[in-house]
Amino acid sequence: MHVGGRFDARCAALRLAGSDVKLVNKMIYLVIHVLAAWYLKFSAKHLRSKFYRVFNCIFSKSKAANSQLVTVQLLKSFCLPTILYALKAICLSSSDIRMLDNCMNRAMYKIFGVSERQCQELIKLYVGLCDVKDMIIAKHCKFIDSLLGNMDGANVLLLYGLNSVYTSYSFLHCFNLSTLCCTVFAK
Repeated sequence: MHVGGRFDARCAALRLAGSDVKLVNKMIYLVIHVLAAWYLKFSAKHLRSKFYRVFNCIFSKSKAANSQLVTVQLLKSFCLPTILYALKAICLSSSDIRMLDNCMNRAMYKIFGVSERQCQELIKLYVGLCDVKDMIIAKHCKFIDSLLGNMDGANVLLLYGLNSVYTSYSFLHCFNLSTLCCTVFAK
């Protein structure tokens, strides 16, 4: 897999232990999909199907409880970790973040039966859910704080800053993010 200006160029075959090494466009490591592109690019499209699989299972089983708050609590406990796993250390594109946010909005629609954006935002506020973008930024803040607390993490932080397209935006939001989301998701 190539990353950079010549990511789509053909190169000579590499041989290792007598066999050719395959050139691929996508690599999967610990649930993170790394794509070949002009820059280091990650994909989150596989997380959508995982989120819906977990949510549909929870939603079908929690209908017997006849409580929307129970379903929301199960959504927080099981579905959010599914889509937020490892997102504190990588930078997603804005389209991937919008796609994950849309998953949350569809889940809220299924739970409460409300499709208007303003009503969904109010419900999210009252049940203690933020936008996926804010949750990711809070996780970035916690990750950077843990790196700063570790003396050996200074070099890792430097590499993270150099490889991140999203870092400057993330650093600005670490200090401007509402304390509600930072308090809830930093724990």
